[in-house]
Amino acid sequence: MRALLWIRSIHDEILLQEDLWWISPLKCRVESVRSNSAMFCWRSPPAGWLKFNICGIELENKAGCGGVLRDMEGVARAIFSGNICANNAEEAEIGAVKIALEVFIAMNWKPKESLFIEVGSLVAFSWCVNKVSRHWSLNSVFADIERSMMKMGNSVFSLADRNGNGMAFSLAMTGVNRMQMFKAWW
Repeated sequence: MRALLWIRSIHDEILLQEDLWWISPLKCRVESVRSNSAMFCWRSPPAGWLKFNICGIELENKAGCGGVLRDMEGVARAIFSGNICANNAEEAEIGAVKIALEVFIAMNWKPKESLFIEVGSLVAFSWCVNKVSRHWSLNSVFADIERSMMKMGNSVFSLADRNGNGMAFSLAMTGVNRMQMFKAWW
């Protein structure tokens, strides 16, 4: 991750497809701006806001989650990746929301900064915005999420565009086989 961020900060002219970085760093270079726009659909948050793109997946009875926090210029400020105890992708995604909030609070970077939390699953999104639709087994997780949200400034959930969570998905894929949760911020 450090190498990816270094390349992005030093060489503005090089376009990289971030989700391929984890699979093959040599194949992640995008040759033209035109091809980059089709692959990367991340949208910046409004001024004064940060955005945490998160993803949770379930693969062969294992679950993983990942997330990346970016500022309005698209600069990554924090990431996490690891396995998570969940029965399906939607539960893994809710676990990723909880971890994203924990990371954001632990950063103590700008505690009153406003935060978008962008999820990729329509089911997980509906659970986040509509308390009535939540599965009863997730009550304790949502109680933790609500406690964390009260410690920060404004927070809003949004649903990711089709390809807008590419890096979070890649972090979740690598997280499936991680033994421990990896968290980093700068």
